[in-house]
Amino acid sequence: MALGLFQWIGIGLVIALILIPIVRWFWKRFDMPSKWAIEVLQQKEKEAEEAQMWAGIESQVEAEETARREFEMKQKQKQESAGKPLDESQSADVWNKLGIDVPLQPVERIEAPPVVIEKQENPDILLIDKSIEAPDWELVEKMSKLAEPTEGVPEAPDLDSISEEE
Repeated sequence: MALGLFQWIGIGLVIALILIPIVRWFWKRFDMPSKWAIEVLQQKEKEAEEAQMWAGIESQVEAEETARREFEMKQKQKQESAGKPLDESQSADVWNKLGIDVPLQPVERIEAPPVVIEKQENPDILLIDKSIEAPDWELVEKMSKLAEPTEGVPEAPDLDSISEEE
């Protein structure tokens, strides 16, 4: 018995309909990685995460090092630009160019003599030094007026309330 073309196609279709689910089941069942392969994949993932973490740390350290070098370079430039002190002849020339014949001398500090407290017979009475002058009452009055607001000058904002609102 010879089979026709449509019969061969029908038989092939039936065989395909039977074999497709069977092949799919075998594929799902046996196409999984082994435990060893799973461990290798997990190890590679961990190594990739560690490499990424270390790269981030190294870039941060490099950025800090670069910032430190830039800061040192700026400090060195400031020191170099600060210059060196002039000797007396150069200083005199500079003062002459400014139109001052004699260079200004620094003010010398005069130290007050130490205060000696003498023992008194009656400790309730204080000795008042005659050289101490009375307070400048005009200055005291002006200082007391500084706390009062002045016309035309706006009041300063309250920084505490502004920071609490934010």
